[in-house]
Amino acid sequence: MSLWDYLPILVFAALGLLIGGAILGLSKIVRPKHSAVKDLPYESGILATTPVRQRFSISFYLTAMLFIVFDIEIVFLYPWAVAFDRLGTFALVEMLIFMVTVFVAYGYVWRRGGLEWD
Repeated sequence: MSLWDYLPILVFAALGLLIGGAILGLSKIVRPKHSAVKDLPYESGILATTPVRQRFSISFYLTAMLFIVFDIEIVFLYPWAVAFDRLGTFALVEMLIFMVTVFVAYGYVWRRGGLEWD
């Protein structure tokens, strides 16, 4: 292999950088200017009256983490279900172990009240 074989890769990389730079430069030129109204904090239709941010409840973060855990379970289950007929018994046993582990964690969280929203 010679260096000329890498020329298409370099052309695509240079083209990508050029297009990305052009888009960023164009957005700086075309964008609207800042205004005092745009700099105000705005959340859920209510204007903030105090500059201090309020803390979120810890249950919010725990619920978010639980959602991520069970969402990742679905990410692992979907490809397994698509290729189930080609994987065999070993993959079935492995997925059952995985699902039992996740459901044990789900039961633990449920029993501890992690799914209660106060």
